[in-house]
Amino acid sequence: MGRNAKNKAHARRKDGNLCPHCGLLSPLKAKVCKNCDRSLILRAEKKISLWRLGEVDQKVLIKLSQGLKDSFGVGVVIQPAFVNEKPSLRPDWDGISSNVFLNQVHRRYQRGSFVSLGVTEENIVPDAYHNFLFGYAYMGLPAAVVSLDPLTNDDPSPKKLAARLLSIAVHEIGHTLGLDHHEYDEGIDCVMIGDEEVDCVELVDEGSVKFCSECRKVISKRLKVS
Repeated sequence: MGRNAKNKAHARRKDGNLCPHCGLLSPLKAKVCKNCDRSLILRAEKKISLWRLGEVDQKVLIKLSQGLKDSFGVGVVIQPAFVNEKPSLRPDWDGISSNVFLNQVHRRYQRGSFVSLGVTEENIVPDAYHNFLFGYAYMGLPAAVVSLDPLTNDDPSPKKLAARLLSIAVHEIGHTLGLDHHEYDEGIDCVMIGDEEVDCVELVDEGSVKFCSECRKVISKRLKVS
């Protein structure tokens, strides 16, 4: 079987939510596990909904939630269920498919929520030719994903890791709100400064976690509409 055939076979694997207690795979819209009666999906109206692909340190998620709440002024819900990993697996790649993972998170968007954000400790890549991505998002659509994997290669302190993850998450959520990159030579202090060549954590550490006044205006309009 060739690479394309293998990837198509993996993409066809059934998507669904995994119960964190018993591991049962449930349909996307199932709010409660039929096996152990535990909650799978919580309401996230006007909130950021966090979805985990694989195990993610709860302390990291809590710190991320607090940072996102401060950045956007909205609540954050950590969804109990886990995103099924199988559809995004790519054995011949250097990581899981960022596109499939992003599509999975987008399918989990609840109408009326602020945005859905996928978080994973797995490496994510857009294709077989890339080594990693910090994050990935649909421009103007309410879904984004971030990876802890490339943020941890130099064994950062918990504080530094939390700052890095927040910076990437805020940047990617900015794209979901329709915000594009500022160029480095614009002289603007904004989390949306960046380009496709940001490929090291040193640049992430040097970046801002706050929006400039123009980006903040766009976000404020979004909040009024939602």
